[in-house]
Amino acid sequence: MNRRINHNYGEERIFTASSQSPRTEHSSQLPRTEHSSQLPRTEHSSQSFLFNPQRVTKFGELATPQSRLIALLLDALIFGLGFGVVWIIWFITLAEKGTTPGHHLMGQVVIDAETGIPFGWKKMVIREVLIKGVLHWILGSFLFMANYIVDGAFILTSKQRTVHDMIVGSQVIQRSDKTIIHKLKVDEVDNWLNK
Repeated sequence: MNRRINHNYGEERIFTASSQSPRTEHSSQLPRTEHSSQLPRTEHSSQSFLFNPQRVTKFGELATPQSRLIALLLDALIFGLGFGVVWIIWFITLAEKGTTPGHHLMGQVVIDAETGIPFGWKKMVIREVLIKGVLHWILGSFLFMANYIVDGAFILTSKQRTVHDMIVGSQVIQRSDKTIIHKLKVDEVDNWLNK
């Protein structure tokens, strides 16, 4: 049985290949043996829009389309309000960890779809700057921004990967449920997303 354990804020999320569903437990409740197959199951956080039970891969739980949209909007907001400078500086500090400011605030990591290793700064620059930035901007000028809609619509497919994810071979994994929405206690957004 293959197991992958993600440590986040004192919780451990265990993914098994046989059950394909995560179990979240506090570190003090975890058994110390590696071969134990019966682990108590607990509920996911109150932010159920982050939880995607049908999309648990061998590398972790895929980020939902809603949470990825919020990450994109956060990136755009940070870029716009800071005239690009704030986003670029923040991106430089986060790129080595395989995340952008928006993904970071939503508890997401960009990983290689084949190996599960978080993208490094080179792949993040290719993904975020060259593909999502320059290529989308050039295509958008000819296609009247329809390329953004087509790219985003691919997230609704069974693999939940956008066109730019497929070009660079990435997946976005939900690594933590400690998001900016959770920290700011924005219940209205949480309620809207869970309808």
